[in-house]
Amino acid sequence: MDNWGQDMDDRSLGRLSHRLGVVCLLLIACVNAGCVSGRTYRTQLHTSDYCIFKAKGDCPQELLHQVGETPSSPSSAPVLMGYVEFDDQGYLRDARSKDRLIEHIRAIDHDRPVLMVVFAHGWKHNAAPDDGNVQAFAQFLGKIAKADADVCKNSACSARQVVGVYLGWRGLSNRVEPFKTLTFWGRKGRAHRVGTDGATEVLTELAKIKATRTANRLIITGHSFGGALVYNSLNQLLIRDTAYVGKDGRVVRNVANLVVLVNPAFEAARFNALQRKASAMTFTPGQMPILAIFTSQADTATKRAFPAGRALATLFSEHSTPEQKRQNVQAIGHYAPYQTHTLMQLATPSTVEFRDFACAWKAYSNGTTDRWNVGAVALARTPAKSESSRFNLESARFNPYMVVQVEKGIISGHNEIWGDEFSNFLYRFVAVQGYPRKCGTMDNAMAEE
Repeated sequence: MDNWGQDMDDRSLGRLSHRLGVVCLLLIACVNAGCVSGRTYRTQLHTSDYCIFKAKGDCPQELLHQVGETPSSPSSAPVLMGYVEFDDQGYLRDARSKDRLIEHIRAIDHDRPVLMVVFAHGWKHNAAPDDGNVQAFAQFLGKIAKADADVCKNSACSARQVVGVYLGWRGLSNRVEPFKTLTFWGRKGRAHRVGTDGATEVLTELAKIKATRTANRLIITGHSFGGALVYNSLNQLLIRDTAYVGKDGRVVRNVANLVVLVNPAFEAARFNALQRKASAMTFTPGQMPILAIFTSQADTATKRAFPAGRALATLFSEHSTPEQKRQNVQAIGHYAPYQTHTLMQLATPSTVEFRDFACAWKAYSNGTTDRWNVGAVALARTPAKSESSRFNLESARFNPYMVVQVEKGIISGHNEIWGDEFSNFLYRFVAVQGYPRKCGTMDNAMAEE
């Protein structure tokens, strides 16, 4: 009986092992079936007779292409969009392609000023021709170009050409759920790795081009883990720049003319050093924004999923205080003590001309008003809460390191960043920086309405 019972146990164990093996093989097959391998999407560079990108899937292999139709005016230049791609180790996938792209942007700069706009995509995206972020960024560049033409009309920057640079990395590593969502931890680490290594090289080379002309501009943007990528690349440079204050009492924008992060997926603790430096500084009227972080109230990915993932990742980490632990778990945009502004919907959208938006921005920057009405939305300063002197409270109004809470009607979720209300606000926000024309008292009055 004992031997018979032992045989039955062995057979049962064998069947169980077989079933587990089958399950494991099915899981492996499922993962592999959905796995998105690393590859270089953009391999061809034409420095003239550009491929014209009009819709998703166009110009699938082009390292640099034109966005939209060629301008009818001989003095206008086409909007261009280039790509730089990175592997999971943060290495450039093709260093020579990056060099050739930078050389071409530098050649454009020899002939005319350039407005360079960089975008780092987020989780579950890449540089594939059918990726929705590729199309959305191309459309955004078209809006930027139109607004910049309005800004520069009859001024020194009127010949400025818009060149977009799309930073591609393997944010999408699996297409099958739940494995697609379970890539959270691995993709977060890869984004930080790309930011630490390859992206820094690219951004500093573009910053060098920016510095060759006063009319040149560099705008750096990132979404989700792409926001983490950008911030990881630039945060040490941003902290360094707080030590360099110009003769006018303003912090110089050395890294870029503006850094914009939308629904960024990094912890508030990463912002602590920069926030601490800023809180001890005196900012003067007219200080331009340096870093603007926009996070939607409806972004459940960074509001709930991100802290859940961070809680697990930091389970055995040392924290000096409960508040430090909270900062290390919560995403930057949802950490209330760091919030400086609110982007709100307007009951009655404004329909004024671009010049009016720009002059209203000047009034806002100089402290005439604490709210900038722009189209269907308004950017409002959050009242400073401090026991310090009134002088320091006044200084806080001009803090160039902005953490903006966005009402859910403007950005309805983590990935819904390309909707009309927010994208229209964003291209205007970018374009009005350094508006060259004078504005009168009537413009200031309009800003206060």
